Amino acid sequence: MKEIMLPYILVVWLLVKLGVITWNLRNAVMSVGIGAFLAFLLFAGHRFWSPADLTDSATVKAPHAVLSPLVMQEVDQIYVDHNQFVEKGQLIYTLIDVDSNEEISSLEAQIDASHHEIEAFRISLNNDKRNLERLESLQDFAAQSSKDDLQASIQSGKAKIVAAQAKIESMQSQINSASWKNDRREVRAPFDGQLSVVNIANGTRIGNMHLYDTSRKFLEMRIADQAYGNIKPGQFAEFYVDAYPGQIIRGRVHSIRAGTGEAMVNPMNGDQHVRQHVGSNSSTHGRTVIIEFNDPEGMLIPIGATGSGWVSAEKPHPILGFIDIIGGATVRLKALKSYLSAL
Repeated sequence: MKEIMLPYILVVWLLVKLGVITWNLRNAVMSVGIGAFLAFLLFAGHRFWSPADLTDSATVKAPHAVLSPLVMQEVDQIYVDHNQFVEKGQLIYTLIDVDSNEEISSLEAQIDASHHEIEAFRISLNNDKRNLERLESLQDFAAQSSKDDLQASIQSGKAKIVAAQAKIESMQSQINSASWKNDRREVRAPFDGQLSVVNIANGTRIGNMHLYDTSRKFLEMRIADQAYGNIKPGQFAEFYVDAYPGQIIRGRVHSIRAGTGEAMVNPMNGDQHVRQHVGSNSSTHGRTVIIEFNDPEGMLIPIGATGSGWVSAEKPHPILGFIDIIGGATVRLKALKSYLSAL
């Protein structure tokens, strides 16, 4: 922020050197006083209406998917490398087969046997029906007990067929479940994105991978509490990151983060320690703003890159639009210092 006053200091120095102003106690006090007053006005206006991140903690982030497992299942083969870009559906790694193929084969054999049982039940049922028809055709010459036995056998055959069909449906459900588990052995990318460091190896039973959605990268930037009420979605923003020192990138305000994290309550029973409460909240926190942007042509801004930015906040009158120059100049000076620091 102090760099904004460099032009004023240069003008005063030139006026003294050219003899326009005599450098005495009176003029020195007036020059310094005017400079301090201008610095205060610029800082106040800048704080409210063109807030910049003076902590240089703005960070590029992205949504990510956690590709399980974390524990228990054993990794078989890994098919990707560090920082690799992958497409949706691409195979990332596979898990050890947990006998799901053998289970499916066993269930299919049982289903085949149940189909043969049903066929045998139907043949027996048809024979019983024909025998019952013969006995009924004899009318009083056939014993009623024989008819009753055949009717009971027919009903029993029908029940056995229904039970066998239900058994087949149950085994088919088990096959579907085993097939789903078998498909889960192959961990594939749910979207186009980029992996980070591959920190697991074949055979591990603990660990997983993160896949970042590079198409939805955003910048999270801190703003002071004074500017909170003037930040609205869609406002113009600019930022730089140390990964591309000296480059200014443009974006738009997506939203203001709902909380700061210090208000989170532990779901486990118990009171928070007073010293913990005081230690976490004794200093000001400010808010963070989400800036959405697209990678400029020829640039691939890495996730996790840090820098600073500013937002063209809502102003009480359009005439104060010139204050945006301060925010833009502040970030550009920071970007210049980042470039020089990188030499």
